[in-house]
Amino acid sequence: MAALGAALCNKAGVLNLAIDGKITVGAFVAIVTTYLIRNHSAFGMAHPEISTLAGAAAAMIVGALLGLFFAWLHVSFRVNLVVLAIAINILSLEVTVYLMRVLFRQSGTWSDPSIVQLPAIHLGFLESIPIMGRLLSGYNIIVYISWAAVIILSVLVYRTRFGRHLLAVGENEKAAVSVGISVRRVQYTALIISGILAGLAGAFLSVGHLTLFTRDMSSGRGWIGNAAALFGFNSPGGSFLAGLFFGFADAVALRLQNVTKIPPYIVQILPYVMTLVILAFVSWRARLKALQKSL
Repeated sequence: MAALGAALCNKAGVLNLAIDGKITVGAFVAIVTTYLIRNHSAFGMAHPEISTLAGAAAAMIVGALLGLFFAWLHVSFRVNLVVLAIAINILSLEVTVYLMRVLFRQSGTWSDPSIVQLPAIHLGFLESIPIMGRLLSGYNIIVYISWAAVIILSVLVYRTRFGRHLLAVGENEKAAVSVGISVRRVQYTALIISGILAGLAGAFLSVGHLTLFTRDMSSGRGWIGNAAALFGFNSPGGSFLAGLFFGFADAVALRLQNVTKIPPYIVQILPYVMTLVILAFVSWRARLKALQKSL
């Protein structure tokens, strides 16, 4: 989700480094909304899975609002992207911790027994297939939405009028303006969609994968998402595959902790080392292309 959101913004010529903070806010809003509906609504008490879905929907809405806020400050007021992203990431971290203390008297981790995890969806027509059935079935709805998002964004970027405008703006803003394309509208839209994806990514962490919220729950996944987008050359399909690659690296790191005597802190930095290596590769490739063009 983070990689798809970052890729879309990069296509629009906006480096969205605030995705990490939006994931944290999305995770917090999802679990708090789930808790409130579950404990203060007769409908939520009778249908616990509905409260969790409502929490995920609330995370998407808040993610969209954060995307709109980011777009308003950068696109309308030309606030520096890096400064703005750092401010939003720090603000997101501290506000969620503050609210957790105020609302639940906790500062590190908070959970409640009433919160129900998003249910797994079993695809019966796939489960009978050896190997593939286990790989493709049994996930919650956010996982399947992320797969669908790859297809939807691919069509949006490469098969629609908006997608052509998006690519034009990302390639050359002045040229896009000269042919009547609204750069403001394109970048606003890209940042809002990116916020929705980031908010849903946060919901996956707090109510899809776990049933708790912890300080800095994103744990740098937004930054890794940005790296995955660059590694996937900012295409939805490439970003999806790059995300799988980083997920594989994370899984290998967890596995190594169980089967080797390597110190845990060395194993845990493996995904981030791979991120640096990939960013160095992308930078080298970009410089090589620039050199070839100059020749």
